[in-house]
Amino acid sequence: MGEDGARPVNKLGHRIGRRGGRTREAILAATRRLLETHKLADLRPADIAREAGVSAPSFYTYFKTVDEPVLVLCEASGAPYQTLTPLFDADWSGERAFDQARAYVTAVIDIWAEHGPVLRIGAAMADEGHGAFATERIRRLRRVHLAIERKIAEARATGRHDPRLDPRLASYEAASMVDAVAASLRLLQRGDTPLDAVIDTTSLLFARVVTGR
Repeated sequence: MGEDGARPVNKLGHRIGRRGGRTREAILAATRRLLETHKLADLRPADIAREAGVSAPSFYTYFKTVDEPVLVLCEASGAPYQTLTPLFDADWSGERAFDQARAYVTAVIDIWAEHGPVLRIGAAMADEGHGAFATERIRRLRRVHLAIERKIAEARATGRHDPRLDPRLASYEAASMVDAVAASLRLLQRGDTPLDAVIDTTSLLFARVVTGR
């Protein structure tokens, strides 16, 4: 949003109209395509502008650096995670825990299948200490972490988990495990490992952490 609370503004302080919005979206789409075949360090604004079919100055009208459109893409790719929290409001008793865990694992794998190149770069930038990317990752996973933490805390309170287990830390580790599996799915499937085997094994491990069973 602009400073006056109206429509978003570009780097020149001008409100972004319909035409400007199309240009900005073309730049974002071009960035996304290039990230599938290029390392972030190898990308230049001129490369993105060329791929988008706009002039190089047009890139700087909307973004200062290559990192900026990448961050926007990371924020967009994180949106699907916000739809996963209802899974943890469902019944996780008995065999239902595996079904709910499998639904979560499958959904995360689908997210990475669609947004993998962007999420990998975002994760790498966050790990390297780039504050905006670290903040984006926290925002993306916060609701999921809280939902998992509540389930683990319930399991600990009823004696299904060792009292030494920290629900918050366990929620981070459980969610990170599923993300790591989704990110490295091709590697895990080497040697003709069936996709179902990867999903089922991950779901069993995830359900065990969440429920203590």
